[in-house]
Amino acid sequence: MKKVFICSPYRGDIKENTKTARDFGRLAAMCDYVPVIPHLVFPQFLDDNDPKERILGITLGKELLKVCDMMWVVGSKVTKGMQFEIDTAKELQIPIRCYDVQQNRIWPETLSVDDRVNDEFLTALKGANLV
Repeated sequence: MKKVFICSPYRGDIKENTKTARDFGRLAAMCDYVPVIPHLVFPQFLDDNDPKERILGITLGKELLKVCDMMWVVGSKVTKGMQFEIDTAKELQIPIRCYDVQQNRIWPETLSVDDRVNDEFLTALKGANLV
């Protein structure tokens, strides 16, 4: 089975962001992917509010991303952590697929005119292998 890295927000509304990540994990599993969602696992034993532990979690997530076949970027807001993951996916030439939080695809060919995304989102994905 192929592995898909779920790139979605964690900080902020942690309860809602966790639900969204879990929902996308389920979607990935139902589509025959192995979902890789570090921000659901690492906060179980690392403190995201401790800068050293947060960086450790992000670093561990990068290692997991290296073995993934694809990344799914969820939502139209890109956090600092997400940007780091997206930049890593670009460096590794990992294909990226985009979704809104309602699990609707955001298609690469219409990305620039899609009302669900803004200029910041477009800039974050510039140079990515969008599929």
